[in-house]
Amino acid sequence: MLSQWERWKEIISKYKILFTFISIALLLSVIFLCNIFIHMDNKDVKGIPTVSINKINKINKTGSESQTDKTAANVKRKEKSIKSENEIIVVDIKGAVKYPNIYEMKSTDRVKQLLDKAQILDNADLSTINLAEKLLDQKVIYIPKKGELAIANGNGSNKSNDRQQEQTLSLKTEGNVGQQGKINLNTASESQLLSVNGIGPTKAKSIVEFREQHGKFESVDQLKEVKGIGAKTLEKISVFFVV
Repeated sequence: MLSQWERWKEIISKYKILFTFISIALLLSVIFLCNIFIHMDNKDVKGIPTVSINKINKINKTGSESQTDKTAANVKRKEKSIKSENEIIVVDIKGAVKYPNIYEMKSTDRVKQLLDKAQILDNADLSTINLAEKLLDQKVIYIPKKGELAIANGNGSNKSNDRQQEQTLSLKTEGNVGQQGKINLNTASESQLLSVNGIGPTKAKSIVEFREQHGKFESVDQLKEVKGIGAKTLEKISVFFVV
């Protein structure tokens, strides 16, 4: 037994430095493993970093606020739509109709609904009338008779008589456009806009769409904001319009 112990002492003495390194390595390994276990609460089983609770709460809060904003915007749009549908406007219709008069209409109504009330005559010419056009408050609708020169619709708010309220639509021929009256940008239909040299179907449609999206024109120069109308076109056609 003593000889065996002596043998071990001899081995330990001989490999003292090696044992020291092994002991240090084992100690460092234990410390390293402990450090890993301590920080395991920040990682899942697969080693993928987890999202902190604060970050999750922040994400949930942001998503909730975004959803609330969307809901509020939808409610506001619906309220605006309902208000617009219930808004009453006053429109004047003249010409080849059985009951020419001033009518109270909904702001969402079209020319077709107005004609249903006024009832067109057999000799009415609807070739220049846009039945799908949305009605505007204080608008004057003139229905021409067959063979009669079409008359432009105007709001007539500052006119001295009916004839002035119903600004005459000029023929689309050189030297003739604008001689008998100017077209009101805020009330003219696409067909009436087409009567002006320099305005084709695309530009006429763009003008009406711009008016519906942005409201009434404040000046004729605002036409340059309409898609497809540049400075040269505006210079050419501006003399034929009023607001």
